[in-house]
Amino acid sequence: MNRLSGALAVVMLLLAAGCSDPTNTSAQGSPQNVVNIHLYQKPKRFSPLDPPTGPDQQVMTLIFDNLLAVDDSYAYAPRLAERWEVEEDRITFHLRHGLKWSDGTPFTSKDVLFTYRLLADARSGSAMAGRLAGAVFEAPDHATFVIRPARPNVGFLSLIAGPFAFILPKHVLGDEPVDKIAGNAFFSNPTVGMGPYTFVSYQTDQYVELAANPHYRKPVAISRIFLKPISSDVATAQLGTGEMDLVQISPTDLRTVEALRGVTVSAKPSPGFIRVAVDQSDERFADPRVRRAMLHAIDREALVAKLLAGRGRVQNSSFVTPWALPGTLEEYAYDPDKARSLLAEAGWKTGEKVTLSWIPGQRDRDAAATVVQGALSVVGMTVELKQVQAAELLESYERRTFDLALFGGGTYAVDPSSSVTIINCAAFYPTGGNVSNFCDESLDTLTTQADALTDRDQRAKLYQEAAGKDNAQAPYVWLYNPDTLWATSSRLRGFKPSGDFTTGFWNADEWTLAG
Repeated sequence: MNRLSGALAVVMLLLAAGCSDPTNTSAQGSPQNVVNIHLYQKPKRFSPLDPPTGPDQQVMTLIFDNLLAVDDSYAYAPRLAERWEVEEDRITFHLRHGLKWSDGTPFTSKDVLFTYRLLADARSGSAMAGRLAGAVFEAPDHATFVIRPARPNVGFLSLIAGPFAFILPKHVLGDEPVDKIAGNAFFSNPTVGMGPYTFVSYQTDQYVELAANPHYRKPVAISRIFLKPISSDVATAQLGTGEMDLVQISPTDLRTVEALRGVTVSAKPSPGFIRVAVDQSDERFADPRVRRAMLHAIDREALVAKLLAGRGRVQNSSFVTPWALPGTLEEYAYDPDKARSLLAEAGWKTGEKVTLSWIPGQRDRDAAATVVQGALSVVGMTVELKQVQAAELLESYERRTFDLALFGGGTYAVDPSSSVTIINCAAFYPTGGNVSNFCDESLDTLTTQADALTDRDQRAKLYQEAAGKDNAQAPYVWLYNPDTLWATSSRLRGFKPSGDFTTGFWNADEWTLAG
């Protein structure tokens, strides 16, 4: 029996148990007003202050809200702010009127001011402190919020419009000392929010239960959502039995899912990419020739063709926005001999042991880890694989105890400024997203100059030069930019697929169920 068939058998046994499962949408023969959603990894907790991880962000997009978001076409979309103006020295947000927190407390600009001061204060443990450093925040009246960036930055909106910078309730957390707030129990049980759903419970490793927010700015049609952290093959099996309504599927399951009755598959190019972070605080990896060798060692075209069934592209830069990329970049074609030569030039000791860590559960990433291990071993790196959970991986970033880490995601398509946070010298993890501890001050100068300009052609010229430097130094071992594949049951209506899996539930307030 293969793995998928085994998963189906397990699911059928669970379904046979019937009504005792609170997430069962077909108990006693009639659908409930409940939706079951696949979470691709186990969440930890739900704090906008924490370094971002996909499953935590997916849940937070439902229970919290942001000033603005990025929609399915990678355009800015109003959320708590109904409109905004970007000027040379400030961004002014005009908040929606009459909004309430899920407990009925009025929402005002004081909540936004409280949140942004927390996010910008490193004492709070905020992972956004680096990108907000030096900014000044103002709330001139109850419906207006102003950000004055530390320097002119046309791309600033892209830094706050993703699945982060969620607004927190001042009336719940406002009395907590800044240096203690990160440990507040609220972030494990966030009972008050501005999103379309309210947090009910997290049954660890089983499901997160959410209920419709009675004070949301418009009626929410679906009363309950259960988000289940299960592997992609089990999620696919449950989709086939009707127990799952929305799944981010692996390309390896595409043919199986397309053959299921009553299931719709949709796809969007990702605004992020899958890569391997290389700890450049370790002198073994500091020489860019080592990272270039790793790129040449891996047949990345084959990864896309075989693991993604062709549903993706090889990535050769930390930048994704098309106009920020030059006409040509070094493609790092598959060339094991070139890889060996570069490693020899860099003084790499043949057979040197390194560890590749990743969070298991997504079939393409699981397979990619094995492929990377084999490819690097062929050119002289002895690679040991290490499966970890999200908390352990993040801790290894902070303590610099990892060698290589395979992960993915990011919302980098809307503006190249959003990619700066993963390569900037001032954005080392955990105060920023620079997991590799890569630093090139000349590259930082180019991006800073670009973001001080309003003319896109001038910005593009500088960003293209920056992308060339990034490409030459390989701060990450870029693997591929996948299409994000979604499968929905015939019950779920109104789902609009996003290429960013962390914001896949961006229009959940529009979802309905078939009658």
